[in-house]
Amino acid sequence: MLLQLIPEFKKQSINGIWKLLTETGHRRHVDCINFQDYSPITADMPVFAFVGQHDVVIVLIDWNQSKEDELAEEQGFNNQLPTYYCSSSNRRSPVWRLSEFICQYKQALADNHVHIPHIWGVLVSNSFFINYNDMLPVWELMGITVYHGMKAMRMPKIYYSVRYHAVALAQYKAFHLWCEDRGYLKRDPYAFEDIDADYDEMEFGIDNDDEDISDYDMNDEEIEPSNVNNDEITEGSVLLSQNYKISVDILKPMASPREELEKMVGCQNIKSQINDLLKLTQYNNWMQFHYPQWKQHDVSLHSIFFGRPGTGKTTVSKIYGGLLKEAGVLSKGHVVVCNRATFMGSNWGDEEKAIRQVLELAKGGVLMIDEAYLLNSNHPNDPGKLVIPQFMDILSNEGQRDVAIVLCGYKDPMLKLLDLNPGLASRFPNRFEFEDFSIDELMDITFRRIGEYGYHFTRAGLQKYKSLLAEAYAVRNPQTWGNARFVANLLEHIYLLHAKRCIHQRRLSTAFSITPSDIQAIDVPHKKPKIGF
Repeated sequence: MLLQLIPEFKKQSINGIWKLLTETGHRRHVDCINFQDYSPITADMPVFAFVGQHDVVIVLIDWNQSKEDELAEEQGFNNQLPTYYCSSSNRRSPVWRLSEFICQYKQALADNHVHIPHIWGVLVSNSFFINYNDMLPVWELMGITVYHGMKAMRMPKIYYSVRYHAVALAQYKAFHLWCEDRGYLKRDPYAFEDIDADYDEMEFGIDNDDEDISDYDMNDEEIEPSNVNNDEITEGSVLLSQNYKISVDILKPMASPREELEKMVGCQNIKSQINDLLKLTQYNNWMQFHYPQWKQHDVSLHSIFFGRPGTGKTTVSKIYGGLLKEAGVLSKGHVVVCNRATFMGSNWGDEEKAIRQVLELAKGGVLMIDEAYLLNSNHPNDPGKLVIPQFMDILSNEGQRDVAIVLCGYKDPMLKLLDLNPGLASRFPNRFEFEDFSIDELMDITFRRIGEYGYHFTRAGLQKYKSLLAEAYAVRNPQTWGNARFVANLLEHIYLLHAKRCIHQRRLSTAFSITPSDIQAIDVPHKKPKIGF
């Protein structure tokens, strides 16, 4: 079984990372390559690439000579590169250095026609970052896990390979040649043909004393406990700041967005529009490749999704981000979901802070604002009215191209919002209308959902389910009908009754069969009765 590197590196505690760094180079399916002095981005900082069969972890050792705590910042201001600050000095962000090194690594592989694996970055720093918890979601979206506050510890020994397996050797050659062509190399690394030993070892870091690392108390209070959520980018809520509380949902990018788009039930008009937008992007790339001086067509990624709840707007947003990433337009492809409450603070000016923080979190992906029309109420002093103009000011900045903003909501209030703000309409030229699902499409969604668990309807169960769904559809209120969301809620109720029946009967022969006794109606918002004659 091949080792999957990234999850193992991301799940480590601040103490466990040392053992993992020491041991990983010895593993059969992993090679460790020493890339110190290869790039001016990282200068003489120790850099190691742990290369597995399918993924790579690049580790940067940040040994800062200053003993002061630092304030981390990954956003450059006034055209300056990201900088970390302490009371007496400042320095270039080590996370930014690692991120740029990873970009160079990927570019080297692409230029040399080597498969680009899934790459994750790990920064190990002796500095203590004051705003560590606040920066976690930013670093997560940059593809980097940060371990800080390692002041009292000696660095471990890293065993790097000098006899590489085929995947590692291809990557090593590609990056070596890429750096050599640019005159980056400061030393003469191992020649390819001389790779014949099993392992070499390198001890890095600053040795304060001659203490043995085994004598070090791993529970010492000087070590900051790790609060990192070390999973992949997953669907969930993220708190952007401790002092200014903004909570948003992050949806991970889809692995096969094209396949997911084609698999979607209905939405033929949406599929066609997205394909047309991508073709224009592909045409730009094709023409630019053959005619470098050719002026490209402007392709706006910002879009408006009209539709009622449960019509697939969030799912298409995830697909949209993944497709734009595949096309090379977005760098990450994730989706950050927010709404009016995300931007409403308690003090004047909180709206601008929230907008900038959310945009930073969404950089490289899609920022989806649900029920965006609520930002424009009839009250003249509503602070929500300030949000959209500030968004337009920010979007006019050419530096904000690596994000696609999607405004979602019911069609009529969204059209009213566009009428009231002509500038908004011009910056969101892509309009996608999500129609309600038909009965047949809702049945198709049903079969797909129960198939995920291996369930199937009995003949009588299917008849009862179809009848119940048709009744709900007939009395639905078009303004509040949940579409696929109603199906999901109905099935969750069915699953509960199915589980109760199976536990009571203890019959494995019916464990995957949904019977009439499992199916009961749930509440449906009805049409409002007319009053009068």
